[in-house]
Amino acid sequence: MASFDVITLTRGDVRPDDRTYAEEKVLGLEKVASRPIIKARLKLTKQETPHIATPAIAQVNLDIADGHFVRVRIEAGTIREAADLMVDRASRKLRRIGERYESRRHMGGDAWHHGDEPTTRPSYYPREEHDRELVRRKAVGTHESTVDEAAWDMSQLDYDFFVFRDVETGKGAILYHVDEGAELMVRYADGQPDPAPKYASMVKGIDPTPAPSLSTDEAVRTLVQSSLPFVFFVDADSGEPSVTYNRYDGHYGLLTTRS
Repeated sequence: MASFDVITLTRGDVRPDDRTYAEEKVLGLEKVASRPIIKARLKLTKQETPHIATPAIAQVNLDIADGHFVRVRIEAGTIREAADLMVDRASRKLRRIGERYESRRHMGGDAWHHGDEPTTRPSYYPREEHDRELVRRKAVGTHESTVDEAAWDMSQLDYDFFVFRDVETGKGAILYHVDEGAELMVRYADGQPDPAPKYASMVKGIDPTPAPSLSTDEAVRTLVQSSLPFVFFVDADSGEPSVTYNRYDGHYGLLTTRS
């Protein structure tokens, strides 16, 4: 019997046997985790729309001992397929946490090798523009960290981009994937820092373009007009780095460093 609980939320027509299947798969992650799993939050969604080829979504958030977090979100044709893919990816992330601890134990440092496969990018629901709403939330990466620490957190949380404050420069920044691949770019709110921070091989380089100063409404309009997946900007009112982006449900998302 697993030593942690699975808290499950379902949306749409998720069958009870599919829910049980997914929960049992999550409980099985304890076998591959090198650190104790404290809690698991599972979200299963079945989107009833003819426009989406992968209507089933499985997402798990794992609270791991020693302050680690793992987040995986998968889209697939069925709940069970999504659950299988979700657990497979979560298993690889849990093993990487174990490898990181082993590297630190043997090498006396904080070694980490970036070898995960590119994240599967979500397909966005084609919601009409007049039906879209802005959903705000606070960025999880707004604590101070190095570029490498932010890259690790981003990988473990399975995010497409990650907002953080660089401990070496004291500047707000964003990490994002290069051409849908595993390599990352880092971009600072006020452009190229001097001196440039140190980072490992998983970060390809620094985007020297400063983030524009925009209001939230202006950032949303830029998002719509540019057809980009996200817009990194400096909030004109607070001066804090923020991001607007397209959510999988067709609404706009806003990440802000403000409380």
